[in-house]
Amino acid sequence: MKAILYSDWERLELVDVPEPRPSLGEVLIKVGHVGICGSEIECVVQRHPRRKPPLIMGHEFAGTIVELGEGVTGLTVGQKVSVNPIVACWKCRWCQQGRPNLCERRKLLSMQLPGAFAEFVVAPAENCHPLPENMTTREGALVEPVANAVHAVRLSQTVLPEGVIVFGAGPIGLVCAQVAKAFGATFVAIVEIIPQRIEIAKQFADVVINPKVEDVLAKGKEMTDGLGFDLALDAVGRSITRRLAVESVHPMGTVMWVGLHEDETTVPGMQVIYGEKVIKGSSAYTDTDFATALRLIAAGKIAVDKMVSEFPLEGGVEVFWKLARGEAPEIVKALLNP
Repeated sequence: MKAILYSDWERLELVDVPEPRPSLGEVLIKVGHVGICGSEIECVVQRHPRRKPPLIMGHEFAGTIVELGEGVTGLTVGQKVSVNPIVACWKCRWCQQGRPNLCERRKLLSMQLPGAFAEFVVAPAENCHPLPENMTTREGALVEPVANAVHAVRLSQTVLPEGVIVFGAGPIGLVCAQVAKAFGATFVAIVEIIPQRIEIAKQFADVVINPKVEDVLAKGKEMTDGLGFDLALDAVGRSITRRLAVESVHPMGTVMWVGLHEDETTVPGMQVIYGEKVIKGSSAYTDTDFATALRLIAAGKIAVDKMVSEFPLEGGVEVFWKLARGEAPEIVKALLNP
């Protein structure tokens, strides 16, 4: 079968590899669509040890089951599914608490296990979520990034997030804005500096703020009658955006850090203390979040088609490097179609 192989540090190539076979409790899936995730791009560019070559990446995907492994029940050949790529142990303390996203021994398709930048991929049957008839694999491939947003918004539910500000209009930022609306937010602002993404963000936000021409905090105060936002979601992950997220919420406001761009971060400690502000990290999602994301897309609550650009698998290497070099700002989410 054809696959994009991360064959060596900073090297991707389209190759022929043997078609995988499903083992006990697994299914073989014909990949319909698979997304290129920013985390995969950063791992390749930074030579990050979390993803070591040789490896087939691709963890945002949906497809059609073509073969059942031994012992698989509840699924059928020909069924369309979206796959939760987190393979948890279900035995550690975090799994026992229903938090497989924090599993001490978790594995991820596209990291420790082969992913879906290929014509076929093997996945545990228990990780497969059947798609309703009205959902395509194009939409199903967006369930994983939407699940990240669902998890982040759910974790923030210490206050009713009527006013929400989102930093970044990449795939996660845009779905965070939509999920916040679906969960009851009445006003959503998005902060973005790239012109092409500003235009896309206008479809999903009440207001888009460009920090290059506007003062984010002053504009935020103006839009919230001087109070500040109930919830800030940082989908960028830079020190400056994390700091602005903290500064943009009112006392007792909640800040969710989702973006992973940088590690070290400086925040205004006195604001956190005197304002009793809450800062939380959000990592991946639970299986419940994944199922919720699927239902939101199926119900038309998340407009994934407006975010997607589709390419054949054969052109995937070129698209990957264009995104890595920042040469395609008009592409919000690239999907490959094997």
